[in-house]
Amino acid sequence: MRISIFLIVAAVTASACSPPPQSNSDRPGAGESSATTAAGFDVGPVLAANAYLVDPEFADADVERGETLSLACVVCHTLRPGEDHVLGPNLGQVVGAAAAMKPGFAYSEALAASGLVWTPRALDAWLAAPASFVPGTTMVFAGYSSSDDRRDLITYLLRATEPGR
Repeated sequence: MRISIFLIVAAVTASACSPPPQSNSDRPGAGESSATTAAGFDVGPVLAANAYLVDPEFADADVERGETLSLACVVCHTLRPGEDHVLGPNLGQVVGAAAAMKPGFAYSEALAASGLVWTPRALDAWLAAPASFVPGTTMVFAGYSSSDDRRDLITYLLRATEPGR
């Protein structure tokens, strides 16, 4: 069982760290975020995580697929509030929080200066191509080119990173 979990995590990590294929999604706004940077980025409304989940975009997401996609995240991050930082910062209660503000983690100067607030819109742009969105970030993740993958992962994170989950 442990070997199976290790192989799944290794496979997801390897695919997440390789150059992303071109997206062929026809959802409105697909691919927009990969060409933008955090400088002057409109993060959209800042709401509580549960408030975003009623949006039809997230209500129709595949949360189980999002959980599978999150295996690439948990290689470096913990998700539950109060858990320790690992290679990356703990993501507990990340939605609605300012970027690079969790105590006890050494963020890149670029992310600390970004002025971002983590909304689903900002997470979507970040997860599409972190190094392009925040040039100078130290996060070594190629990104997810599929807007559907990002939506499913964000929906899972909206649930998994909140208290009591």
